[in-house]
Amino acid sequence: MFRFILIILIFIPFTAFSQISLEECYSLAKNNYPQIKQADLIDKMTDYNITNANMGYLPKVLFSARASYQSDVTKIPFDVPYFDIPVLSKDQYKLTVDISQTIWDGGKIEADKAKIKAEQQNNKNNLKSQLYNIRYQVAELYFSILLMQEQLIQNDILEKDLARTYEMVKNNVRNGVANNSDLDKVALEQIKTKQNKAQINAGIQIYMTALETLIGQKIENGLLKPSEYDFTDYTIKRPELELFTSRINLLDVNKKMINSSYMPKFDLFFQGGYGRPGLDMLSDEFEPFYIVGVKMDWTIVGFYTGERTKKLIDLNKASVELERQTFLFNTNIDIENQKAKIEKIKETMSYDDEILKLRNNILKSSEIKMKQGTLSVNDYLQDVTALNIAKQGKILHEIELLKATYELKNIINQ
Repeated sequence: MFRFILIILIFIPFTAFSQISLEECYSLAKNNYPQIKQADLIDKMTDYNITNANMGYLPKVLFSARASYQSDVTKIPFDVPYFDIPVLSKDQYKLTVDISQTIWDGGKIEADKAKIKAEQQNNKNNLKSQLYNIRYQVAELYFSILLMQEQLIQNDILEKDLARTYEMVKNNVRNGVANNSDLDKVALEQIKTKQNKAQINAGIQIYMTALETLIGQKIENGLLKPSEYDFTDYTIKRPELELFTSRINLLDVNKKMINSSYMPKFDLFFQGGYGRPGLDMLSDEFEPFYIVGVKMDWTIVGFYTGERTKKLIDLNKASVELERQTFLFNTNIDIENQKAKIEKIKETMSYDDEILKLRNNILKSSEIKMKQGTLSVNDYLQDVTALNIAKQGKILHEIELLKATYELKNIINQ
């Protein structure tokens, strides 16, 4: 029994109290986004199209029936001695079944299947590129919540400092070195702090609701503060690059399809039927008949337009490659700008601790002066506010640095 309870106590912290990470939010938001369902539709459409393309290998069967009446029929314009030449009926009937089987289609079916698969990959990469933008929305909400939560912690510290200040001023009133209006000033700052706390809580709730809607689940145990991202060594792996590759591949497949249009097509065919007249045009009786053979079709239209179409495809490939190079160029600019932003934040942060140290020293000195009655409560509260602003500034810079490094990570997709 003791062992069972111990296992539960060990297990609980890793389940019920685990915080959600930024990467988990990315994954949940992607899977929750309605457009993700399009991936399944793309796969199903591809399966159907491939199945339809494979139908080209199956025999083609055509049933037909015909009844007709004509005003005249073919006749021999002279008599043949000792031979009675029959005269065909003007009403004629024919029931046939035609079966053809492709022997070689010049590679058209395989080219069609290759194009279907290339379109599938292109559509998937396009979807991945569109879904990638969700990461920016998640990161914006995530770091906004983290910042407000840190501000809330600092606000609670300020509340405690003001409560201690209130007691000091109250003691000064009893000693005759302060008056009740000084107490009111401290009380006013306490009310402002409570008001600020309510505003921060409301902001957290708004952003948290938006993030929960985006990821499709409740966040019960808060957000896990990520560690700073190390970007010393990286390779750009954005989904847009995969999209450019699949677009070029699709153009290459279209080019191969042109080659298949140059080729002749060979079919086996069979026609069987029953009718009047049959194949013997001199017989006016209902008769069965059949025809078997090999057929070749070869159209030369492709020779007129194929080479020009290939040149157009090459131009389109060059255009896509230019888009790729432009994207990489702009992305590298974004990377350098983001690096500069990170370095600027780090430089600013290098002064935060020194500012805090000096503000603390000033506040300690002001506290001694206020207790002695040589410094007004107003001036002391200004120093309290200045220290709080310095602490808020440090918190802001820390979250800004985290946010900037993860914005860089999203630009690179590392």
